[in-house]
Amino acid sequence: MKKFAVLGHPVAHSLSPKMHAANFASIGFDGSYEKFDVAPENLHSFVLSKRDEGYSGLNITVPHKIAVIPLLDRKDESVVRYGACNTIKFEADGTLTGYNTDVIGFVDGLAAHGFSIRGKRVVIIGCGGAGSALATCAAYEGAASLKVADLRAESVGNLVEKIGSLGLGVAVEGLKVLDGTASDAQKAVWGEAAAEADLVVNATPMGLHPGEPSALPDSAFHPGQFVLDIVPTKEFPPTAAAAVKAGATATDGLEFLVGQGAKSFEIWTGLRADRKAMLAAIRG
Repeated sequence: MKKFAVLGHPVAHSLSPKMHAANFASIGFDGSYEKFDVAPENLHSFVLSKRDEGYSGLNITVPHKIAVIPLLDRKDESVVRYGACNTIKFEADGTLTGYNTDVIGFVDGLAAHGFSIRGKRVVIIGCGGAGSALATCAAYEGAASLKVADLRAESVGNLVEKIGSLGLGVAVEGLKVLDGTASDAQKAVWGEAAAEADLVVNATPMGLHPGEPSALPDSAFHPGQFVLDIVPTKEFPPTAAAAVKAGATATDGLEFLVGQGAKSFEIWTGLRADRKAMLAAIRG
């Protein structure tokens, strides 16, 4: 049996085990997929312990997608380009190769709804591992303009500098950070920028837990927009729900989750994943 797992902190909410189990059953693959809550200070030792226990690969989720990079022996171009790693393959010689499959879930998910980033005004809330990768992807995909936001000014500044240095011709701007909290005033700053965008992405964990509010005020949304809320929850997440209520087109993180998860499986095994079975399992 081939063993896989996802590491995060927290990770109890993760739908990945259910999604991968459906794929294994559909294609007749002998595998297991677990989830482990790993505190940041234990990340590197835990990853190596899974290698030593004979695991074939790992998915890496919040908040470890950047912190895990120094542990890699090899970085796929996707990790180099997007600055985050969400997939590790344990090679036969014991070395670790890192990949970023988040961007595949991003682009493929938008395309499935007939949306292309090229020439569009894009706002991305969240400059962590996923947000940084998606913002960089938007630049490579030909966005006309790109605005990024986070509660940490350093993260915003670093991402703006990184994308600006790529020479891709996209106008990139970091939104102002107020007091480092998701206050109404801070959300108003983000909402003002989002209201002018064609594509709005919530790449923060806001909405992950029951009862949490939208990452953006209602004024951020209007008809004609496309909104992607990457929070992968069984219930439609609050940022996406607020967008739909305002007349925008919105999708949640489940399609995004399936896209990146299927690609991870294909990297680990060389086999084709059953995306329809994966999505049906977590939609249900």
